[in-house]
Amino acid sequence: MKKHILIVEDHKALRKSLMDWLRGVFPHCDFSEAASGEEAVEICRDRTPDLILMDITLPRLNEIGTTKRLLTLVPKARVIMLTIHEDEAYRSEAMSAGASGFVPKRVMKTELIPTMKRLLAASGHKKSKGME
Repeated sequence: MKKHILIVEDHKALRKSLMDWLRGVFPHCDFSEAASGEEAVEICRDRTPDLILMDITLPRLNEIGTTKRLLTLVPKARVIMLTIHEDEAYRSEAMSAGASGFVPKRVMKTELIPTMKRLLAASGHKKSKGME
């Protein structure tokens, strides 16, 4: 069965670019996308993503609230927070919300794929040993 990856990013150009890049790296996966936390919740009511890439700064329903709601709907999903914020407070908030990975956007090109591969390989388990 194909793994399913959900990309939650409010910037359309970045969302499309991520989708195009990741489809090339993970051709064996299905993808869906959401522009907001609310849209991500709706998608998770119908689909069961194995991995969710979550922008840490979303409008309205914020990333922490969205992550908690998504993990209630899809408890086995892994969430990777993508962020421009690198300080420990954001990492702590992400971890407390249930995120399995934390990737700063400035190093996304080098760190996102290895983090995704690790979490996809371990999907089905609640949480990895540590945050990335």
